[in-house]
Amino acid sequence: MHANQAGAFRKRPWTLLVSGDLEPSAEVLDEVATIFELNPSIPGVELRGEGKWCTIVRDYPSGHTNGIDDALQVIFAEQPEIAEVHLYGNEARPAHVATHDAPFWHRDGKAIADINAQMQAGKISPAEAIDMLKALFESDRA
Repeated sequence: MHANQAGAFRKRPWTLLVSGDLEPSAEVLDEVATIFELNPSIPGVELRGEGKWCTIVRDYPSGHTNGIDDALQVIFAEQPEIAEVHLYGNEARPAHVATHDAPFWHRDGKAIADINAQMQAGKISPAEAIDMLKALFESDRA
C-alpha cells in the first residue's frame, strides 16, 4: 500500500487545532507538532502566559480512519498467513484484534462502515450518523 523509501517524508494525517486567546507563533506551533510526532500518546498541550492561554490538539479530517481499515485489508491480502493484527488500546479505546473476516481498526468497525454507508446513501442525516457514532464510542469508556 505505502512503500516507505529512505529519506522520503510522509505527510502526517492531522493538522493542529488551536483554541483560546493566546496566539502561538509559527515556530511554537512547529515545535508542538514535533512533540506530537515524537510522542503520539500525548493528546494535547496547553500553553499559558500573562493571563492568556490556548490548547493545541491534533485535528484529524473526517473519514481519516478509513485508511487504517484499508491498510488492514492490504496486510491480510498481501500475507494470508497473518491471521490477526492486535491493535493496542489506551485509556480512551480498548485493545482490539482485527482479523481476515473483520479487518477493522475498531471493534465496531463493521458498524462504523455501515453507518458511513447509510449516510453516504442518504438514508440517515449526518447528525443521525454522529449520534450513532457517539453511542458506539461512548461504550468504549464504559
